[in-house]
Amino acid sequence: TLKELSAKGYVQTMRPGDTGIGFTLESLLNITENNSGEPDFIYNGVPFELKSHRSGASSNITLITKTPYWDPMPQWDMITKYGYPDKKGRQALKVTMKVDEFNSQGLGLKLSDNRLDIVHRSDGVTAYFLIDEVREKVRTKLYENLLLVFADTKRDGEVEFFHFNRATLLRKLSANKFKRLLNDGLMVFEFRMHIRSPDEGKGDHSVRDHGPGFRLSQRHISKLYEYEEEFFP
Repeated sequence: TLKELSAKGYVQTMRPGDTGIGFTLESLLNITENNSGEPDFIYNGVPFELKSHRSGASSNITLITKTPYWDPMPQWDMITKYGYPDKKGRQALKVTMKVDEFNSQGLGLKLSDNRLDIVHRSDGVTAYFLIDEVREKVRTKLYENLLLVFADTKRDGEVEFFHFNRATLLRKLSANKFKRLLNDGLMVFEFRMHIRSPDEGKGDHSVRDHGPGFRLSQRHISKLYEYEEEFFP
């Protein structure tokens, strides 16, 4: 159980890198790594997804990747019109966007009842999402109920160690709170794309898209849910 695991104190990561914390937690709890969309475990008859978090970490994580509807402006046109030369000399558009704010490229987000528009300061709407589709993808990625486990961390040279010492149950993923996080600027959307150079693989000046993503600070994940309660200690 989590309480027994916590009593062990610091345990060595079973996988290097950012994903080590989740893999180590699931391995020690004998939970099979699961990317199928099915819940990780059942608690009191309720299905839960398991997520882990380094205590004190504030970096943004990608909740989901999702491509907008390129209407009225095609993707290639957006990069050529609003992009910039990256370090490799390629025309790129790698920017962060917030609701009701414009970034240095003049791009931002506009939220309505059923749409999230990508807008340019001068040109207006360039592409859009349907809110219900975005929310549904978040739901399938995070699941309706979440057990969020926190760990203190330390390092011995290059090796990371975790002390899993706190857990919070989050229930009922909320559509209204999802939109509120967008409105408050806590959830952002990022483009990560460029036009291929002639010497880059295909050499056909096609778009290389690393996956546009909705991102949120790890410490704000609980704000997506209606109910929060301490699981332990």
